Amino acid sequence: MKKLFFLLICTQMSCNLLDQQLESSFTPDNFYKNADDAKAAVSAAYDPMKGQNMYDQAMWVLQDQATDDAEWGGGRSTANQAKNDVDKYSFTPATTTFQSIWTAAYSGINKANAVLARVPGINMDTALKSQYLAEAKFLRGFYYFTLVRMFGGVPMILQETTSLDNLDVARATADEVYQQVIKDFAEAATVLPVSYTGANLGRATRGAAIAFLAKVYLTREDWPNASAKCKEVMDLGVYDIWDKFEDAFLIANKNGKEAVFEVQALGGGLGEGSYMQGYMRPNFDKVNGIAGFGDDPVTKNLYDTYRATDKRRDVTIRLYAATSTPPAPASITFPAYVYKYRDPAATANGEGSNNFPVIRYADVLLMYAEALNEQAGGNPDAFNAVNRLRRRAGIPALESTLGQAQFRDSVLLERRLELAFEGHRWYDLVRTKRLISAMKAQNPSIVVSERHYLYPIPQTEIDVNTRLKQNPDY
Repeated sequence: MKKLFFLLICTQMSCNLLDQQLESSFTPDNFYKNADDAKAAVSAAYDPMKGQNMYDQAMWVLQDQATDDAEWGGGRSTANQAKNDVDKYSFTPATTTFQSIWTAAYSGINKANAVLARVPGINMDTALKSQYLAEAKFLRGFYYFTLVRMFGGVPMILQETTSLDNLDVARATADEVYQQVIKDFAEAATVLPVSYTGANLGRATRGAAIAFLAKVYLTREDWPNASAKCKEVMDLGVYDIWDKFEDAFLIANKNGKEAVFEVQALGGGLGEGSYMQGYMRPNFDKVNGIAGFGDDPVTKNLYDTYRATDKRRDVTIRLYAATSTPPAPASITFPAYVYKYRDPAATANGEGSNNFPVIRYADVLLMYAEALNEQAGGNPDAFNAVNRLRRRAGIPALESTLGQAQFRDSVLLERRLELAFEGHRWYDLVRTKRLISAMKAQNPSIVVSERHYLYPIPQTEIDVNTRLKQNPDY
């Protein structure tokens, strides 16, 4: 952990969030002088989410490969052992993917802590200062929420780390981490603006903070607070679903009405592009002469779960064939790949302009429906929320005669089909205690047990922190 906590002042997150010139001699003592410095520091706290950090490099592996939605190998590629180990549940604490998430999250936490420690002393517009501090709280809450869902209780550091002293920090309990996450999101929600315009599009909003609170409460099975927070997001009046499912993923609609919070990406050779369209596209399908990596191939299990008439299927997944253009090699028995993230203008695999949709309004509707149903079956508002999405998908509405347990199963299925490859499936299977049964149904040869409801603490962190204890049975 010692290597994680030096303040990295700023690399540009994207032109949507930061338009600053970098200096070679910045230090914490001479940097925080004015409003531009504050903006740069806040923008730097967003940076670990993207690029070769959380969402482009590691998050989708743990959220897709470790579920019944995607797999590894099968004639596609076996070059990356870490991804194969996650897919087959043969991973260990030394698997590098866990270190990638841990490093990125704690980097973001320290940058947020630095903002909270140093920006208050800057002489600048009071309202803008309050917004920047609220963004830092939102981001710290986001990173800790990621960590606690994956690893359980983790070291909770709420002050900027500026030296190598006293870095052996014991794990807080999961409850303690969740309480801090709730506090950060709740405090952020009271200050953040409802929306932004122009170059500020993509920054954390009030709706994003409230939506994350809803997700925290959903994870904790606090159904009344989960439904109440979803309703708060809905009542803001700034979000809606697009008429067509595919419109939610068009580059022209980034940060649009269905986007509650997205990780920003901008291609065009600016160093801010997304790798998603490169990772997800197969290596026999070239865009502007560039082959994809062929990662994250889709399971037949997921593909067959969609109805043939479900408009979401062919937007989410492309099933190639020997006669398609391009043709799939005969060695691939089921050549299905993620199709949501595609940028025909990309000139390299890391130059996609596709934002990653961390929370869409569709997710809010589904959380609302689930939370209402858990409080009392047969709630018409729960049915209406789900059926809005089903109508858009071109499939029949759920029958109002469904019982509470049937609706519970239906809404989880709807989450799978609506939100596939958006970073939710593993979380959903874990919090509903369905991970073992889902993976057994997908591939009985993969052995998943109770220990897998948490990922292992990275071994490198155990090695350098004498107070850090491993999760059970790893």
